[in-house]
Amino acid sequence: MFGAADPAQAISQLEVYYQEGKGERVEVMASALVDQLIKLKPKDDTTQEILVRALRILSAVLNRRGKYLQARSTISLLHKNRKKYSKMSGVVDNVLAASDYHLAGFIHSNANKKSAAKKSFLKCEKLQPGHLAAALDMAEQCGFSKQLAKLYSIAGSVKGRNGAYILQIGDNPPADARRVGNILGGNIQTKIEAEIAVIMSQEQAADARMKAAVDSLVPTHDYHSYSTN
Repeated sequence: MFGAADPAQAISQLEVYYQEGKGERVEVMASALVDQLIKLKPKDDTTQEILVRALRILSAVLNRRGKYLQARSTISLLHKNRKKYSKMSGVVDNVLAASDYHLAGFIHSNANKKSAAKKSFLKCEKLQPGHLAAALDMAEQCGFSKQLAKLYSIAGSVKGRNGAYILQIGDNPPADARRVGNILGGNIQTKIEAEIAVIMSQEQAADARMKAAVDSLVPTHDYHSYSTN
C-alpha cells in the first residue's frame, strides 16, 4: 500500500482520513501500514510510536465497522506495542493508555466478552483515576455499577456544558448525568434530575435576560418616517 512512503507521512494522512470517517479506506490503509511496520526490524523509537498510532486507529475502525474479532486481536497488539514503545523511549502516557483500555472495553463488550470488557474498563479507571465515563460505560455494557456508584459519590453536582448535563471528577472525561441517574436509580436519579432542573431554569433565566438586553437596543421609533415628513 505504502511501499517506500514515509511512515510519518502515511500515519498523518491516515489520521486525517479517520477523522473524516472514511472507514473502509482507513481500514485498508491502517492494515497495510501495520503490516509494513511490524515486519520492519529493528525499529527505532519513532517507528515504534507510529506503529502504536496505526494500531490505535485500526482497532477503532475495526470496532466501528463491526469486525469485533479482528478488533480484539488488534487491540491486544496495541497494548503489547504501546508497552514496548514505553520501554524503548521511557515515555509513559497513562492518559493514552487509559483511552486504549476504554476502547478495549467496548471492543470486548461488542464481541460479547463481558468479563474481558469489565477488566478493560477497570484498567482504564485504574490508569486514570476518576474516569467516570469509563465507569458509566462499564455499568451499561457489563451490568457492573459498583465502580460508578463509588465515583458518583465524589463527583459533586451536575454541571451544564454546551447544552449537555454532565458529572465530572477533576479534568477526567465527563459522564452524561442522566445516563448515570438511569443506572443508579432511586434517590440518586431524583437528585440528578433536580440538579438538572435547577440548571435548566438558570439557563432559561439567562436567556430571558439576554433577550431583554437585545430588545432594549432595538429602536422604538421609526426614524425613517421622521426623516421623510
